[in-house]
Amino acid sequence: MQTVNYLTRRSMVRHGALALVGGALLTRAGWIEASDLPLVRRINLWHPALPASFDGLRIVQISDVHAGLFMPSERLTRVRDLAEELRPDLIVFTGDQLDRREVDANLFVHGLAGIHAPLGVFGILGNHDHLAGAALATAAIEAIDATPLVNHTAVLERDGARIGLVGLDDLDSPDGADFASIGSTPADFRLVLCHQPRGWRRVRAAGGHVTLAGHTHGGQIAFPSQGVNLARLQGPYVAGPYLRPGAALYVSRGIGVGAVPLRLGAPPEIDLVTLRRGSLAAI
Repeated sequence: MQTVNYLTRRSMVRHGALALVGGALLTRAGWIEASDLPLVRRINLWHPALPASFDGLRIVQISDVHAGLFMPSERLTRVRDLAEELRPDLIVFTGDQLDRREVDANLFVHGLAGIHAPLGVFGILGNHDHLAGAALATAAIEAIDATPLVNHTAVLERDGARIGLVGLDDLDSPDGADFASIGSTPADFRLVLCHQPRGWRRVRAAGGHVTLAGHTHGGQIAFPSQGVNLARLQGPYVAGPYLRPGAALYVSRGIGVGAVPLRLGAPPEIDLVTLRRGSLAAI
């Protein structure tokens, strides 16, 4: 593939040194999208409805991969290895595995093939997956030996207790998200995967206990010291944990980028979410 060079030779000479120094400093500070591994963000979520047999359940969440021009398969292989090194019980992809092109599915599959967790690997679709094509994006999840949960539910059992893992389709998809499937899930506890965090109100109303979301990229371009974050244009849930009576939400910053290969104040991350039984809290 031929790359387009938007800088003239003279511009490259004049600005090259400054770009290298500035880029290195920003990357070191975690302020731009780097080519190495994302951060690992660890969070403990306590909920009183969690069955005792699932106390300590370790979940790796990988969100907003955006496999494509700025997320090659080689980098995804490093992400896969990092996720497995965390020794999770469960791995979930919370949407936007693909950026928007058909070829992005190949990058995703080549990079993440063989990813494994004892209780399984599951994935939902995001708005960019639908841009690439819902059938293609679903097939990509299956091709890495994961289970697509697009308005479907999986039941995890341990010592007679059951957790319902409910995967919703993207809120803006043609068929929409099937919130009714949450309450009808035959389980003692309902863990919901919902790409866009603005759906959390309806998830709570339908009986979801813990929700994992992405979509925001943590703003992707943000100035935390000044309280400026582009994700706030979409809603109040930007990144990290949120609590309401009887329910918890965790929003991942994700690992990829959208059209602009730049992150300011919102470094890429994968998440190790540990569920604990107890009074509702997030630490």
